[in-house]
Amino acid sequence: MRRLVGGLLAGMVIAVSSQGCDIHVSSNADDSGDCSPVSYDLTGPPSRAELGMDSGQGFLSKSCDDGFEVTLRLPEGTTTSLTATRVNADSYSADDPGSDPPTTVDVHSVSLSVDEAVRLASRLADGLGSDATPLPRWQEQAETRSADSIDSPFLRNRLGYLTVEMQVQHLGVSGNNYLHLVLSWG
Repeated sequence: MRRLVGGLLAGMVIAVSSQGCDIHVSSNADDSGDCSPVSYDLTGPPSRAELGMDSGQGFLSKSCDDGFEVTLRLPEGTTTSLTATRVNADSYSADDPGSDPPTTVDVHSVSLSVDEAVRLASRLADGLGSDATPLPRWQEQAETRSADSIDSPFLRNRLGYLTVEMQVQHLGVSGNNYLHLVLSWG
């Protein structure tokens, strides 16, 4: 029963998190505030050990409110980096999330100004081969409707075995802007 309730809570956290809320629950989380830089080799599908996922856990999180540098080595000789407050890895799309290889890495940037968010998203879109056409419209909306929460469409593409999805978000309540980068496979 306890595992069922835990699984339901984890599912609710995932559903709420995908809607832009910043709720975090995990028994496999590095929430120690370790702001040291990290690098992930995603040139091929990583193992659980390569991402630091504990056996029996379907989720890993590294976070630091002050931000930390994240470098991603990707297929096709692509490397990119950004300053993040959180990186999650999970195996929720696998048959057995507690033991199967991971299927997703999810990176959340530090808070940015609208201009910084557009510059970062444009740089990443260019490096990842994504179409940045929606970004000027998001920028105009974020600047003129600052009290509203405005999300860009997800900029999607394939990079080798990876599905790359990137979104820029403006939170009207706080006025903060974030870049959300999701890399998935499997």
